[in-house]
Amino acid sequence: MADVVERFEVAFNQIHQHLKELNGFPKNDNFVELLQHSKNKHSVIRVYFDKLKQYAKLRNAIVHERIDEEYYIATPHLDVVEDLERIKRTLDQPPKALDFATRPVLFFKSDTDLAHIIEAFDKHPVSQFPIYGDQFEFKGLLTNDVIVSWMSRTHQDGAVQIDGMKSMDVLQEDRNPNIQFLKADRTVYDLEERFEHSLEKNEKLKAVILTESGDANEAPVGIVTTWDLIKVDRRDPDE
Repeated sequence: MADVVERFEVAFNQIHQHLKELNGFPKNDNFVELLQHSKNKHSVIRVYFDKLKQYAKLRNAIVHERIDEEYYIATPHLDVVEDLERIKRTLDQPPKALDFATRPVLFFKSDTDLAHIIEAFDKHPVSQFPIYGDQFEFKGLLTNDVIVSWMSRTHQDGAVQIDGMKSMDVLQEDRNPNIQFLKADRTVYDLEERFEHSLEKNEKLKAVILTESGDANEAPVGIVTTWDLIKVDRRDPDE
């Protein structure tokens, strides 16, 4: 029994340490408050929130309601301990940002015909394409909304002339793009922090593009939008 309790407390304390790290080691390090704050920021924590809140109650009963050193008023079942240890391992090695990215990334060059890109929007279930120069200089993110905006501004008598138009001609319509880049091997925590910081600044982050080194001027290996983050909430906790 003591071994089971000790395993539970070790795993719980390690998770508590993770929560402190995620919140920048605040002065108030109450487990449940850290858990609540982390839930608002990180989808991985949301997956385990209800379980961890219940396990916190059990931990309090074990630590604070002990009758003597050898007798606990409450003890965890082995399957509860093993579940807590599984959660701890997930926090030790959180999912990679790339796990939730759309990939491979379909992108186009700055001189690609607009007609070709419009056809690609029709064929592929995506709403944006990165645009690059000849040496993979990132030029911007061409979205279907940008194309619609360009069409509404340039049409004449209900007709839009796209012959001879290139991707860069339309990309200039998006004067305030908000795109960030992240190294492909970073975790989902790093990814979510990009969106969180953008939200705190009242700026809408359109996408985070993942590249091998995190440099904007190299081939994209994945692209993440706010919609992709929903995959984290739907992730099977036992995967």
